[in-house]
Amino acid sequence: MTARDGSHLLAVPPAALRDRPVATLADIDATLEPDAVWVLGPSREPQSFARARSSFDAPAFHPPLETATEGVGLQTVGDREIAIAHGARAMSAQPESVSRTLQSTKPLALLCDDIATETRPTELETTLEHADTLAAALPSGCVTTVLTGAESAGYDELWHLEAETGAVQRVDHDPGLACEPAGDDCVSVRVQGVGPVEGYGNAASLALLELEAEGVATIETYSATDFGLEAVSGIGPKTATRLAEHGVTARAELLEMPTEQLAALPGVGRERAQTMHQHAAVLETGEPRRLTDESLPGEDWSTPPLCIDIETDGLSPTIIWQIGVYDPASDEYRAFVERDDPSDSASVLEAFCDWLLGVHPNRALLTWNGWRFDYRHLGAFIATHVPYYAEEWESIPKFDLYLWAIRDENAMLPGRTNKLEAVASAVGYEDAATGLDGAQTAAAYQRFMRTGTPLEWERHEAYCEDDCRALWHVYEQLREAPHSEARDSRSTTEWGSSTATDSKRNEASSARKTRDETASEQTGLSDF
Repeated sequence: MTARDGSHLLAVPPAALRDRPVATLADIDATLEPDAVWVLGPSREPQSFARARSSFDAPAFHPPLETATEGVGLQTVGDREIAIAHGARAMSAQPESVSRTLQSTKPLALLCDDIATETRPTELETTLEHADTLAAALPSGCVTTVLTGAESAGYDELWHLEAETGAVQRVDHDPGLACEPAGDDCVSVRVQGVGPVEGYGNAASLALLELEAEGVATIETYSATDFGLEAVSGIGPKTATRLAEHGVTARAELLEMPTEQLAALPGVGRERAQTMHQHAAVLETGEPRRLTDESLPGEDWSTPPLCIDIETDGLSPTIIWQIGVYDPASDEYRAFVERDDPSDSASVLEAFCDWLLGVHPNRALLTWNGWRFDYRHLGAFIATHVPYYAEEWESIPKFDLYLWAIRDENAMLPGRTNKLEAVASAVGYEDAATGLDGAQTAAAYQRFMRTGTPLEWERHEAYCEDDCRALWHVYEQLREAPHSEARDSRSTTEWGSSTATDSKRNEASSARKTRDETASEQTGLSDF
């Protein structure tokens, strides 16, 4: 189980509760382990609320059914306290009472599902609904966080309102970088969405909020189909309905269903039935399974690859400010970090290349989904800022464990998503509980670049180290994983047929395999 920090609040749309079997809700509860469950409004949904109360171990609440007499009520989530508004009308009826409650109790956030934005295309403006109510009820001179299911998870903007009228003075679109009140005569409201995310469909998006003393630390989203039967590969809503007609609503029941009976269902067939059973077993046991005889990247080499991870200032980076490297052979970790001059894009790259090429000239590298980010940006930045190392960098053997397992379909993984942290947690990795994610580290460094405010360097370095060590933990679990009975007979790839020679590269840049724009092949291995 991954170490947890903070308190966790699960925001669930009523449809996700109403339309899912009890076994699926139990799986959500067991997997996410929330400290409280928020059944989203603004409409009254007593049936969904009842299902939440009966299905989750944690206390559940549904704001439209709250009956607070002071305009807002209080709810404990783990060791944090939040305020709950029955609705905007309840706040507007008792604004002074709401303000007194918020100022005396200082809750982490206020929950109100009536708060939403409205875009008027013809006027090219966006307005905040019930801004006048918020201005009248919330204290001025400080920032109040308002959480709402009326905006999708990921929405995060800071609205500055005139205290007397609620007129919008300005909107800060990136409060993660700077979240300060506009003045003593201004009501500053940080509106954060927790509602369904576009693309999940059927309002089945769940949001898990991590609450810390400073506020909402992270908001992770899941689809309801990540749990229960629909988490199994090959099972969608139609197949789940057919299985329910046969009394199968949980993965354990699916595993008891004979393959022949499962294969006889419309649209299933024997091969798909086998895949369903295999994946259900992986999810139930938390143990990965290898689907082919393909060797892991570098599995047959005498020295394991170096696990690397990078941190940048965003998805379109202007700097790679941290490069972390974990060496499984020596169990040592090394970090290359730019702490002093964020305008210096070369120093970290130069130090990393000096060490890699000078100390470990014959070692391969290993990432998780690195061809989509780490390798791509490292290659571009090295070519730009330390071009004298570009050719040697291109010749280094580079592996991508995500590519091998997921894209090349060599393994089934037990994570609810294929993010590294989800997979590593599912296979038993205990992380350092830094409470960080990639977006937060990028935002923190952006703030450092803009204001000079230093990061909690040790915490951010620990986060990068966690990713490197988690990567190797997943690798080891895959190395020990059992093979599926139905093995794939594809031919051995170039890296799989390589022997462990550990000799120096000879004309490696010309011998490297050609890769397309998505870097769909493991590369740089022909000379090893």
